[in-house]
Amino acid sequence: MDAMPLVELVGVSKRFGANLALSDVSLNLMPGEVHVLLGENGAGKSTIVKTILGTYQADGGRLLIGGKEVAHHSPANARASGINVVMQDFSLAPTLSVMDNLFLGRQLRRGGLLDASAMKRKTEELLSSVGAEFDANSEVGALPRSEQQLVEIMKAIMGRKGLVVFDEPTAALSDHEAERLFQIVDRLAREGWAILYITHRLAEIQRLGHRVTVIRDGRRISEHLVREVSNQTLINQMVGREVAQAYPPKASDGSLGEVVLKLDNVTSANRKVRGVSLTVRRGEVVAVAGLVGAGKGDVLRVLAGTERMVEGTVKVNGHTTSQPSARKMTSVGVGFMAEDRKTESLAQLLTVHDNLTLEVMNVRTNARFGLLLTRRLRRITKDLIERLEVRPQNPDSEVGLLSGGNQQKVVLARALARQRDLLVVAEPTAGVDVGARQLIYEQLRGACAAGAGILLISSDLEEVIGLADRVYVMNAGELVAELPAAEISDEAIVAAAFGGGEIA
Repeated sequence: MDAMPLVELVGVSKRFGANLALSDVSLNLMPGEVHVLLGENGAGKSTIVKTILGTYQADGGRLLIGGKEVAHHSPANARASGINVVMQDFSLAPTLSVMDNLFLGRQLRRGGLLDASAMKRKTEELLSSVGAEFDANSEVGALPRSEQQLVEIMKAIMGRKGLVVFDEPTAALSDHEAERLFQIVDRLAREGWAILYITHRLAEIQRLGHRVTVIRDGRRISEHLVREVSNQTLINQMVGREVAQAYPPKASDGSLGEVVLKLDNVTSANRKVRGVSLTVRRGEVVAVAGLVGAGKGDVLRVLAGTERMVEGTVKVNGHTTSQPSARKMTSVGVGFMAEDRKTESLAQLLTVHDNLTLEVMNVRTNARFGLLLTRRLRRITKDLIERLEVRPQNPDSEVGLLSGGNQQKVVLARALARQRDLLVVAEPTAGVDVGARQLIYEQLRGACAAGAGILLISSDLEEVIGLADRVYVMNAGELVAELPAAEISDEAIVAAAFGGGEIA
């Protein structure tokens, strides 16, 4: 391993108004090493990354690249230095081909003309390097998310060898897809790339990491060799207190009520949901699991009306429909927590207060003579912010400026803003730290205790096993297994997901 860090932060500070986002943070990233950055949502991880990428300029301290101090860092300078990022939210043009996405803004030319053959050769080399099964002419928008991520990785490694930042890269990947990603990260490290890896999943730290730095409240708390530190120590240092890694108690059969959701032979227009029949009772968490692309996310889209249903019926609280819509479902007591918080769940330019009250403004108790009771709505917002521990606590903060985990809390808070008989939640803890995960799980179990049923759609096997009372497994759009509580295990779920299960 080279002795000189590729990128080094020395005593870096960053302030946004009265908020001190980073305080005296030092970090060095070495070629050939996977360095994990661990911290709660809002701890300062994104600010560190954006400082390294040149998006933010540090207010104090020094940034060194290749041992040389950089006074006026910029995104262009970062790219020229071989510093790139694979973000949770991809920066891809969905209507363009893989090759066009890779060379967008950096086309190869010969004699003043585009050199299409050279660009295709380079694209094919990159496709081979990441083990992709699609080709250079594939339209990016038609690829599943796991393969779009491969395009993002190719963009990051197609230039000068340097640093790649992976920001929660497995948030929506199945275990199988995640292992393919891990193999790519391993190979990049062996080839001499420096890797900064951000995750809340402790198993990934042990699987990939060489060193781990813990950040809390904008400060560097500790740095460890991964082989020398326990998961419990990392958790306690991350949150600043003792945290038990436990899920809330599951429901007992005697505590369950009547069926609140029944899908009968449901098929979607896109055929990603085919002949699906399932039930959810009051008081229980029912999970839908499966590989990425199996169709589990499309179940939510059918229920929300964003994917047209062409066969079957949906029954909620005794109300039956052959064509669900968000308005219909909300009116009969359904709340949604969609998978993509940025495009499907939140109005990014509105405030936390505006987002939290979107679905309660038309509730009769919150308006009088056609006028909103603004004081009452403010009180609802305040209570939800405190209940979900949203940070910062300012209800007038623009929601798009919150950390990903705090945005996720806002999505759940809105779902809990009114009485619900059914909650349909997809990937509820994607990109969320361990402390916030426990809070979210407790809130979901609390909703069950209050009489709601929950349909959980998740790619996180540990989450499914720890939270669900029953599990349906999907494969290629169909339900292939139903597992009662006593039969839920990672082996059973994986076997069914790969086609080894059977609906009784």
